[in-house]
Amino acid sequence: MLFNMGLADGAPFWSCVASLWHGLRLDITTACYLSILPTLAVLVSCFCRKFPLRRVMIPYYWLVAVVISIAFLADTILYFFWGAKLDANELLYVAKPKDMLASLPVWQAVLAFALMAVVAYHYFRRQRHATPALLEAPRRPAAALWILPLAGLIFLGMRGGVSQSTANPSYAYFSQYKFCNHAALNPTFNILHSLFKVQDLEKEFNNFSDEEVRTFLGDAYEFDQRLTDTLFSITRPNILLLIWEGGGVAMVGSDSVAPCFQSLRREGLYFSRCYANSFRTDRGILSILSGWPGMPTLSLIKRTDLCRSLPSMASSLRSEGYATYLTYGGDIDYAHMRLYFTETGFSFVRGSHYFPANQNTSAWGVHDQYVLGSVVIPDERPFFSTVLTLSSHEPWEVPMQRLADPRMNSFAYTDSCLGAFVDQLKATPLWDSLLVVILPDHGIIYPGVHSTADLRVSHIPMLWTGGALTKYGEVDKLMNQSDLSATLLAQMGIRMDQFRFSRNVFSPSFDTRPAFAFHADKNGVTLIQSDGSWVYDCVSRTLQPASDSQRCFVEAAMQELYRVTAALPRTTREQ
Repeated sequence: MLFNMGLADGAPFWSCVASLWHGLRLDITTACYLSILPTLAVLVSCFCRKFPLRRVMIPYYWLVAVVISIAFLADTILYFFWGAKLDANELLYVAKPKDMLASLPVWQAVLAFALMAVVAYHYFRRQRHATPALLEAPRRPAAALWILPLAGLIFLGMRGGVSQSTANPSYAYFSQYKFCNHAALNPTFNILHSLFKVQDLEKEFNNFSDEEVRTFLGDAYEFDQRLTDTLFSITRPNILLLIWEGGGVAMVGSDSVAPCFQSLRREGLYFSRCYANSFRTDRGILSILSGWPGMPTLSLIKRTDLCRSLPSMASSLRSEGYATYLTYGGDIDYAHMRLYFTETGFSFVRGSHYFPANQNTSAWGVHDQYVLGSVVIPDERPFFSTVLTLSSHEPWEVPMQRLADPRMNSFAYTDSCLGAFVDQLKATPLWDSLLVVILPDHGIIYPGVHSTADLRVSHIPMLWTGGALTKYGEVDKLMNQSDLSATLLAQMGIRMDQFRFSRNVFSPSFDTRPAFAFHADKNGVTLIQSDGSWVYDCVSRTLQPASDSQRCFVEAAMQELYRVTAALPRTTREQ
């Protein structure tokens, strides 16, 4: 932190100090991983009287000392140039110290190696001193007795606690200042965590030359900022985005289950042919907020080196003076969500830990009535506030019983919460300048439907309502949820060309291009066109019974998606 204080970007002193506390959780996790082998060695010593404990552990101590000191050194130095944390993708530079230190003056390079040596020796000496040469007889029974509870604590520490999410980099994120979050993130943990997530994306779907990709794709994702219709009474409306957990058309498309939503649908602008880009929340939120299509072989939010560089509506609106807030009733660290939200433009991010314990009563966190009741309506104008609901998720347990089917009942509960929330907004002066967007993250499998590739699962509703809206009715255009970003920003006259795969639905070129949508599930991609749908299997590379041109279109689209994703800047400084 001292070495890189020039990158603090105005972070308050006490926020920097707080990094020490907020980073402790992952420090403990790292320590627990490194304690596995010493614990096993002590266990062997309990039953093997002459086991040379210290002699066996010395090589391990040297290895760990050198690895940790190098990680510390490389993270400190490379952060100065890149503004990003060290992870497995940058191990190449660590393996080549000459390249890593090439930009440093000689005296700084010498100082860096001296510091590395001091840290490594200090760690090694402390560990060696704490380890007896032999485990003496009186200590062996006591040591054996403590092994089981100690192993349990180590496992708990490795997992990161008892919450639903396992230890991940999001645990260190607590501040709106990136510098403080990065300072809290243990570099050794970040390397180990990312080591198993490295994937050579450029080799995925690498079937065509660049020229062939352009030929097969044509103008499918061509940028077009123009408008055929303007929808807002003001250029900078306040925006409230409600992401409905699992709310596909199959669940919320009827008055019997979702009467409030259907009532809002009849008085708003309803996009009737919208399809989810993927089948999970971790993919859906990137499609909605970053306009990034789902990827069949990768959950991009788990590639923290890449997802932090995605464009986002929050970032674009924040640069236009919007206050940006996000509220979620669940574990905000699940699937690295806190990291993604914080890095892509949300100034204030709230998860279940912001709610009182008596409201954290569902399997996933806080029920929707409390989440929607606490939605942040900031004093700053304009604002972009996003809410993720969670009650309409298995095990389908909600504090309301209206329908016999537990799935439908959970959606009916969330629908009632949404209806009450919107009714409250209508009664305030804010309504006249407000745009409310209701859009699910994905659909769900239900009895009689056995695949996420089924269009009854991927078909989702999108509804715009609010006093700032001037047009109402139904929009009958085949689209993806990822098209929200470009469509909304274009209406506000905000540049949206960085949203490479998001299409402006109200551009004059949208209706002249071939209509299509994609839905990606595990190792499969569904191509949806006006005359049908076809499922592409990523393993067999078949799209039956489609034509060769359709197969080439899917493969070219996926190749371009993976290529552009692989080329995302991995550092804040590069942006």
